[in-house]
Amino acid sequence: MADLYNRAPFNDLRLSLMPYISIFQLEVRSYELDVYDHVNNAVYINWLEHGRSKLLQDKGFNYTSIAQVWGVRFMTVRTEIDYRLPLHLGDRVKVSTQVQKVGNTSVTLLQDVRRYADDVDVVSASARVVIVFTDAASHKPVSVPAEFVRLYA
Repeated sequence: MADLYNRAPFNDLRLSLMPYISIFQLEVRSYELDVYDHVNNAVYINWLEHGRSKLLQDKGFNYTSIAQVWGVRFMTVRTEIDYRLPLHLGDRVKVSTQVQKVGNTSVTLLQDVRRYADDVDVVSASARVVIVFTDAASHKPVSVPAEFVRLYA
């Protein structure tokens, strides 16, 4: 039975059902630290925003082009963050972003901030972010573009 799943059509099907994951890397800089010598909580918001921007950029889009191509804006309406491990000056960090859920007018994204060293990743913070697609002209909620779902979900 296991051989059935190793054949090309099944491998392709399994891979196509997985959401796209965007990842960018950085090194913690001195100006991102607070008085306790770890990354200030507000900095994570900036990194998560960059992760969402990178998600679009990975497939050739940005916040301006989706307004032009799909007629929508990508509006953050909720951000929940669980801080698990402090980060310090010089730590190497990976920020990952992927679609968790597609609703009628919104998507929920999962984002992780991980410290990595010697091929070991440790979660520093996890976030769930809700994005609502709005009409670029009226600013009213609209359906999630089918092309977005095809590319990212």
